[in-house]
Amino acid sequence: MRTALVALLMAMGLIAPPAPTWHWPISGEQRVVRDFLAPSSPWGAGHRGLDLAARVGSTVTAPVSGQVRFSGRVVDRGVLTIETSEGWLVSMEPIDATVLLGRVRAGQKVGVVSSGHCRGGCLHVGLRINGEYRSPARELGILRRAVLQPLN
Repeated sequence: MRTALVALLMAMGLIAPPAPTWHWPISGEQRVVRDFLAPSSPWGAGHRGLDLAARVGSTVTAPVSGQVRFSGRVVDRGVLTIETSEGWLVSMEPIDATVLLGRVRAGQKVGVVSSGHCRGGCLHVGLRINGEYRSPARELGILRRAVLQPLN
């Protein structure tokens, strides 16, 4: 009930959205070109992250501080995964990473956007907490409007 009230007050402009806790990983316009869509099952279709507007060749910076857990190719694109101090896994693709393993800090350059995920270029940012995918919108400070659904 409290969450619904906060969402309603935010939508009405009576309170501000929470401040971002992550660094925006791309310079320039801060725009989502494709939203998170939770799958209906662990193996179901969905979109397990946010696609952020970016041009191929744009600099990518670490949205969070943490330990690089993976830096390499998955199928046909580069992927970089950072583990936070809370154990969250933050993945970005497609990226030509300039870091391999080791510690990174928020705002540090970690690579450049490559092609392969969105037509015209974008950076996909995913978040896994305890093995479950969740939208990183809150951490990036993106305001979401409440949408009421029918009870049935």
